[in-house]
Amino acid sequence: MRLKFLLLFVLFLSIFSFLLARLIDVEIIKGNYFFDLAENNRYFTKKSPTERAVFLDRYGQALVKNQKQYFKYLKKDQLYSEKEFLNQEEALNLLATDSASVGYEFSRTYPYKEALSSVLGYLSPVTEDDLIKDSSLVVFSRIGRMGLEQFFDKNLQSKSSIAKFEINALGQTQRLVSTNESVYGENIRTTIDPYLSELAYKAMGEKKGAVIIMDASNGEILTLLSTPSFDANVFEDSFLNNLYKRNAKDSLDKIKSYLSDEGQVFFNRSTSGVYPPGSVFKLVTALAALQEGVLDEDTVVDDQGILKVGDFEYANWYFTQYGRVEGAVDVKKALIRSNDIFFYKAAEWLGPEKLAKYARLFGFGKTTGLQAKESLGLVPDPEWKEVERGENWYLGNTYHFGIGQGDLLVTPIQVAAMTQAIANHGHLCQSSFLPALTQNCRDLVIDEKNLELVLSGMIGACSQGGTAYPLFPYNQNLASTINEQDLLSSEKINRGMVACKTGTAEFGAADEKGYRKTHAWTTAIVGVDQARMKNHDNVEYPDKNEWLKLIKTNNFPNKLVITVLVESDANKIYSEGSQDAAPVIAEILNWIF
Repeated sequence: MRLKFLLLFVLFLSIFSFLLARLIDVEIIKGNYFFDLAENNRYFTKKSPTERAVFLDRYGQALVKNQKQYFKYLKKDQLYSEKEFLNQEEALNLLATDSASVGYEFSRTYPYKEALSSVLGYLSPVTEDDLIKDSSLVVFSRIGRMGLEQFFDKNLQSKSSIAKFEINALGQTQRLVSTNESVYGENIRTTIDPYLSELAYKAMGEKKGAVIIMDASNGEILTLLSTPSFDANVFEDSFLNNLYKRNAKDSLDKIKSYLSDEGQVFFNRSTSGVYPPGSVFKLVTALAALQEGVLDEDTVVDDQGILKVGDFEYANWYFTQYGRVEGAVDVKKALIRSNDIFFYKAAEWLGPEKLAKYARLFGFGKTTGLQAKESLGLVPDPEWKEVERGENWYLGNTYHFGIGQGDLLVTPIQVAAMTQAIANHGHLCQSSFLPALTQNCRDLVIDEKNLELVLSGMIGACSQGGTAYPLFPYNQNLASTINEQDLLSSEKINRGMVACKTGTAEFGAADEKGYRKTHAWTTAIVGVDQARMKNHDNVEYPDKNEWLKLIKTNNFPNKLVITVLVESDANKIYSEGSQDAAPVIAEILNWIF
């Protein structure tokens, strides 16, 4: 009996001790934890929809817009109610009678569609990887992909206002406890001209490539186009369809077609594509040779069609295509006619190390500083070839280097920046989508006399007898009003003449006839005389008059650089600078002037 009593006493003591220990754990040790759980069950915090900040163009107008997409709470007193999409008319009617049942989200609208998608990018929901990389993101966040949306994502994000509600056990709201104000993100004013961007997109048509329009005085970007392109609005459509459980087939099919497009619509050719520059690089070869004193304006090379070195032959394009020769060629004529023989010899006299030095001086082999992802390209030299290829550098490598062929690779934005430096008296500026608060340029210390000589050759290339025949009428119309004998080349450009250089760049393996596929280049400098700009009604380009009003009340460049790359494709494997790239510039200039 005593033993049973003792066992019962021990049992009760053990139970009491356990309950006491549990009580101490719950009330004292973990009291705050369980209090917080209870409070969290009692209260619910709700974030308001956030309106992402926007990009503005150079005239202060919105490049992107935020629109309210309304929906109806099917159970308005429930925290996790299902939603039903409302169009604007339905939403306005319901707001007048039952505003508590109406909510909204912001969607992003891109008015300029394909013309600016390579610049702006788009939005999409966060992924698991995004959440791991950035702890400030939440599951329902959307962030920028590509372009400026990605580059300035943190600046554009707004902070939601947070409302705290008391709820019951059924999840129904009882009362509003507190709220705080939202914080709007930072609107970003850019240098983009959407009118010129749309113009460039239409001028390119079905061509694959890139167009860059730049302020020659400071490197500000007015247009940066990559084609083929995509419409960022399909990503918004897909997001809204998923949000409201609507049929998403059309937008999903469009996104799938973009992803499978052989034209690689998401690849930004302007900044990430690398190509041999071909004859546009002769501008660097000419300036380098002039600066180093290995030739001057009186140096003459005799072009007889082919330059022979031992068992090797190096031909001029004019001889290859037409069987004709140029005879005596100086540096100005060499630029006008894009003579390969002259630049073979110029590169030989200069040497590959010095040519590589000047290529890097003009920005090749490095980024331009643009607020975008950029490829570096490649500037080869003997040391590079020895390390990377385990091979010696030969004279033929130097010849190819001098005319922008061989292993040399550049991006269109680099070619535009190089042209900008020539246009800007030898001052190379950082390429930028943002207005220049201070000039970020560096003096390349190129003699003004040498720049004038090269500009003279570039004007000749765009005039009768040059290579850029689509631009001949433009300069011819101005020649009668400009006394060419009394003006420097830079002044002729300031008064509206075009200076340019075409290029036809070979790439890939030779076919059975020894021909290689080619890309087309033209890079140009043009002075902007607003007095020559006329109002007109054009069905294809309806916004000309609106644009003219804007540039008269806003700062517009006095001098533009326009660089065009046209890739070869399956339909046209031999794209040519004067035939394929120069007409794009001609169409842009015809619209402007």
